[in-house]
Amino acid sequence: MEGKYVKIKEQNLIKQLKKKNPQAIDYIIDQYGGLIKTVLLKNLYDQKDHWEECFNDCLLAVWNHPERFDTNKGDFKAFLCAIAKYKAIDLLRKELKRTSKEISMYEEESIKEIKQLYQEERGFLQAEEDASDEELGKLLKCLSEEDKDLFYRRYVKEQSVAQISVETGLHRDRIYSRISKGKKKIRKFFKDKDHGGEGNETRI
Repeated sequence: MEGKYVKIKEQNLIKQLKKKNPQAIDYIIDQYGGLIKTVLLKNLYDQKDHWEECFNDCLLAVWNHPERFDTNKGDFKAFLCAIAKYKAIDLLRKELKRTSKEISMYEEESIKEIKQLYQEERGFLQAEEDASDEELGKLLKCLSEEDKDLFYRRYVKEQSVAQISVETGLHRDRIYSRISKGKKKIRKFFKDKDHGGEGNETRI
């Protein structure tokens, strides 16, 4: 009769997993840990830093559902590779969804902030698309020509960052970065004016 400390071998691995013998997981780590890591790193692309998280997810999947391994459809090594690839793809999908949500929230907040900045400068509520060229120039005078163009495209023409990227050839990350720095520059410009100055016109 097999006891708690039975020696784990390939032949009794699945049986011991079904019995929830933790030694079975130790065996998988010793025998297949390197393989699982290799598959994860190959499929995680720019999310390789998360391989340990995926590695644990793979072990948990095998631990919770050893019955999913069908000896008639392949060997255990192929089974582990399939799990590792699936977990890597699943993490990439979740990360993409999270990033897309963050970008969407960032853009929404950016639009609110730039409208508020414009409203503060004009002294009364009015949508920025109704602004005159002179007023827009006054608002954006502290920005470089490149940043003025980005602000005009994003907040007046209401182009998406993707569209701006295509038309200007700038990477999306650079567009987000320039807009973020531009908003800080505008705030500083207003702050300087509130203290009696004409605003700092240093270009960024």
